[in-house]
Amino acid sequence: MKLMMRSITLLIAIWMTFFSLMAEANAAAYQCYETRSGKAMSIDDISHLARDYNVVIFGEYHDNQALHRLEEELLRVVYAQHSKLTISLEMFERDVQQPLNNYLTGDINETTFLAQSRPWASYQSDYRPLVEFAKKKRLQVLAANIPRPMAAHYAKQGSMEEADEEMRQYLPAVHLTPDGEYKQRFFAQMQSIKAMPKEQMEAFYRAQCLKDDTMAESIVEYHRLYPDRKIIHYQGDFHSRYRLGVIEKVQALEPGLKILVITPVLVDDFGDEAAKARNLQADGDIVVFVKKTAL
Repeated sequence: MKLMMRSITLLIAIWMTFFSLMAEANAAAYQCYETRSGKAMSIDDISHLARDYNVVIFGEYHDNQALHRLEEELLRVVYAQHSKLTISLEMFERDVQQPLNNYLTGDINETTFLAQSRPWASYQSDYRPLVEFAKKKRLQVLAANIPRPMAAHYAKQGSMEEADEEMRQYLPAVHLTPDGEYKQRFFAQMQSIKAMPKEQMEAFYRAQCLKDDTMAESIVEYHRLYPDRKIIHYQGDFHSRYRLGVIEKVQALEPGLKILVITPVLVDDFGDEAAKARNLQADGDIVVFVKKTAL
């Protein structure tokens, strides 16, 4: 019996050391700051701040593992303080909501779920921890995005008139492709990646706006059904930086909705992050400085 107790005590000590080392590694990879005050923010601080918001939107760089670890850590802490929580994901699309629901309730296994839901290639490493946490805690997960085949069809054809009738049910009720800052920034971003004709950029912009409108509508419709539940939405950074994209679309649909925006910024090394953060108030409410080496 004494030997068993010693073994259990040793195992607990090993696990505590492991999680401590993981926390230190994460802290060395990124630092969080409130942009309004320039105050350094722990995950607990961000979670406490989230109490005053209906929606938390986390903009990510899809290929950054440090941010994916932070997303999972933030989810756990926010849930511990706000158990009435729902996760919303850009990475799943409206037409796979039922398979996602079925997996979360245990009606289908993971193999079937993945076969029916078009998961991103990086699902296992990047987003599975979020879904598995939701499954364990019996949380709902919104498949918030427009089906990819529809976005591709729209970008190519410039219209949804010939789209499959069954798929049209997933279109947002309001779809706008406005001129202005978001369009200008989108064009500049696309040109920085690859030079392309203006007509092609217009097509990609229409598809981008369709995604924004769909995700915004998914969030707002869910909030109207369950106003007491906090929503934490994960998406690509461009969809929310400068409070544009999904943010402005949500606010147009539901002006009173309070949104906390988390935005990443890559840095070579940490320096005077407080001053940097105060200069990034237009980017979001919380900025996560991530070392470029922490990919």
